[in-house]
This record gives sequence, structure tokens and C-alpha cells, in this order.
Amino acid sequence: MDANIMFLATDSSRAASPLPRGCTFRESDWHILAGFWHPVAFLHEVTPDKPHAARLLDVDLVLYRTGDGITVARDLCPHRGTRLSRGFIKGDEIVCPMHGLSFNGEGRCTRIPSVANPVAPIPPRLKLQTVLSQERYGLIWVCLSGEPIWPLPEWPGIGNPAFSKLFMPVDTWMAAASRHVENFNDIAHFPWVHTQSFGGDTDWAAPHYEVTHTAHGLSFWIPYLEGGNRFPDGIEAERRQVVYRYDLTFPFSTIIAVEPQDSDFVHYFADTVCPVSAHETRIFQVVTDTSGNPDPELWTRDAHIINAEDKPMVEEQRPEDLPLDLRDEIHIPADRLSIEYRRALVGKFGLGAPLTS
Repeated sequence: MDANIMFLATDSSRAASPLPRGCTFRESDWHILAGFWHPVAFLHEVTPDKPHAARLLDVDLVLYRTGDGITVARDLCPHRGTRLSRGFIKGDEIVCPMHGLSFNGEGRCTRIPSVANPVAPIPPRLKLQTVLSQERYGLIWVCLSGEPIWPLPEWPGIGNPAFSKLFMPVDTWMAAASRHVENFNDIAHFPWVHTQSFGGDTDWAAPHYEVTHTAHGLSFWIPYLEGGNRFPDGIEAERRQVVYRYDLTFPFSTIIAVEPQDSDFVHYFADTVCPVSAHETRIFQVVTDTSGNPDPELWTRDAHIINAEDKPMVEEQRPEDLPLDLRDEIHIPADRLSIEYRRALVGKFGLGAPLTS
């Protein structure tokens, strides 16, 4: 849709499109991504006292909690297009800040204050555009198409009810979600970027590793000698030999199990992202370990340092968009995961389809 117009055409409702105005994605890619589950908020961020605003694939959303649970809808009142996230919660309903219309947990309008007759029928069309959502791992996931083409991730450790979960502070990266995912699954940058966290020797040669195609994505593992000891397992050592086990669920979710080799301790670090727009990404991370009661101060500090090392590198990558034509960038042996990831985004889902004139 042309952004430089003042009026919608008189027959615009006939050509209504789910594609948001000012969409930063190619139309074909938007429709594919709309069929996946994406995280939009932590469960604890949506409180009973006020609405919560979010954005996914350039679509503004409002999340609100009622006695029936959490409702996710497009962030606009069907009466005059006001943002409901500017409203408030009253009597288990969300209230529009402009004209006071109330909507229940199903998104149905229950009250129009300006109508004098309290029992006057309310048009059925006066209903919010709710979207499909579900809760898992303390996150709220949304599928904009309403027909998911891929399952939610299965996260060992994080999904164990005997282990307490830590929710890392949410951050926004001005980068494509796919660029973040590749960085999170990249092994060759460890000793160069993570000098203040776990990075080891810069003369480390990345081992050959095999990438396995799973039912939901990709997986691989590698050994690594970390440049310190960050594990609270009672082992006294300046450096730790570990195994990293990566499990990626398409399109943008990964869990790493970090296993120190001289201990039974395992650290689980799950990373999933919300593609706010083509070049803006919200990062959600959930952490636990086999102690069952992970140390919040330790692991929050650890994640903060690691993310602060990665963020400027990823935000400054060029091109900003992930090249899905493998000829567009040079690859090295350590890029096996990246290569399989790019191939799968094209071959499995049709992302990055050639432009047609």
C-alpha cells in the first residue's frame, strides 16, 4: 500500500490485506514468517493492571490479562483505530482510552458508554482482531497467520519442571533476527569476541563438526576449552573443558546445553527472538542448570557480558539482511551450521524467493 495517501479507497475493505502498512519485509517473506510461532513477551511482563504493547513483523499488538488468561490482539480499537495499549484494565476487560469501549477476554465489545440504552445490541463486528497465542517456558508466543506451519521449540532442561528458570532482561538489537541467530550459533568468534567472558585462545582451531537435520531444525556439538571457570559446581580450575550442544528450531530459536567435562553439571541457555521488523529484534533468553536452583546474579551477569560483546558486532554487520544466496558471502569450514541454516530457510520454507518483475 502506498504510504503517501490521505484517504482509503471507498472499496478498501474488499482488498483488505493482513500485510501491515509500511511493512519492512518482502511480502512473500512476511507471509511465510507469519506462519511461525514467535515470542512477543515474557509471561510476567503482562500484568493484570494494564495492557502490554508489543510488535511482531511490523504488526502492533496489545496483550492483556483477564480471568480467562492472556489475550493477544492487533493494537487497535475497531471503532476508530485507537491504540488499545494506551487504555486500561477495568473489571476484567480492556478499555479503549478514546471512547471507553470495553472488550472482554474473547475480544468482544461489551459496553459502549456513549450509547444511552444499556441493553442496546452491540454489533458483532465490534470485536478485536485477536491472534493465535500460547504460553510455554514463561513466554507468550504468537502466530499471526492463525495456522502454524512449524511447532514450538522443545527445550530440554528449560522444560524440566524440577528446575527453576531465570528470565534474562529483554534487549532490543537493531539487526535482523536471522543475523542474531547465526551469531548465536557461530563458534569461530568465541576467542575473538568473548574476551571478557568465556573466550579462550585465539590460536584455537575450530574442530570439524557434523550438522544434523532434526524434526524441528538443526543440531550439532563441539568441544571447547573456555578461558575461565564460570560454573558453580565446586570444581576448582582456572579453565574448563566443555562440550556445547546446540539445538536450533526454525526459524529463530536455539538452546545450548553447556557440559563441563569434569562434572555432572549442565548449564542450559535458551535464546529466542521476536522479529519486530526486518532490522529490529527483541531478544528473549531463559536460563537454568542442573542444580535446579540457578544463581540469578551469576547467570544474569554472565548473559549481560556475553550479549554486550556480541551486540555491536551483529548490529554493524553488512548487509543488514541475511544473504540466502550462498554465493554472496565467503564461507569457511566453521560455517557449517550457517550454511545449512541458510539452505534450509530457502529449501524448506521458500524464504528469500527470487524477486519477480
